[in-house]
Amino acid sequence: MTEIVRDDDHSAGSPTIEGTGIRVVDVASAYEHSGYDPDEITQLYPPLDLVDVHTALAYYYEHIEELRPATESSASA
Repeated sequence: MTEIVRDDDHSAGSPTIEGTGIRVVDVASAYEHSGYDPDEITQLYPPLDLVDVHTALAYYYEHIEELRPATESSASA
């Protein structure tokens, strides 16, 4: 089962997909801002499978108020 974790020593405490170091906001940004579908996101981030992508997106939408400012600032960078 895919887990979303936070580690203050990694990614400044941003939620990541356990065992990958890939941030939830990066997956959400690829989906929302770049228009990639979940299959394409697994190609962008080979360590991820579809379960990981959907878990990250579900986590993002459950915590959108907390995470959206981080997504917007990373998209404009």
